[in-house]
Amino acid sequence: MRNFNTVREIDLKEYLPDVLQDVTEMRAIMDAETPEISAIWQACEDCMNDQFISEATKNGIARREKMLGITPYAKDTLEDRRFRLMTRYNESIPYTKKGLDVMLASLCGEDGYILKILTADFTVNVKVALTAKKQEEAVKEMLERVLPYNMVFTVELLYNKWKMLEPYKWSVIKTVTWKDLKEEVLP
Repeated sequence: MRNFNTVREIDLKEYLPDVLQDVTEMRAIMDAETPEISAIWQACEDCMNDQFISEATKNGIARREKMLGITPYAKDTLEDRRFRLMTRYNESIPYTKKGLDVMLASLCGEDGYILKILTADFTVNVKVALTAKKQEEAVKEMLERVLPYNMVFTVELLYNKWKMLEPYKWSVIKTVTWKDLKEEVLP
């Protein structure tokens, strides 16, 4: 995907013909018009960026949220809001295990979740990796919309296990709280 977030420096004096380069009035006019042209250029860039969720500005994200009836939370970052939009756009019905795997992989990454479906019990369990723990609520909302009503689902965090700490020396581990060892991403 093309990155449109580059800032373009514009100097209209460079476009003056050689004959007018030294005319003080023309240079003053170009200096006065340059900020306006820069603002127009930036508005065009923002408009192009807003076509893609991954590059959208705050206004573009807000417009899409309004169209989909999504209310952002007060503490949401722009990336959190992007994630929620991607969640909504990646939903597809009818639900299949393969389709659900694709949706979760696009949201959490290939290794960012564990999916267990017990068809006999009508249950779905998704464990989200700690790297995507801020998105746990968005995954719950997606499952609520995508899964059939007779399926019960749970979403949990995939906490660190003691075995994952084996490569670390005790001098490093003892500087961190047990809670952080369990619930934070290991370096």
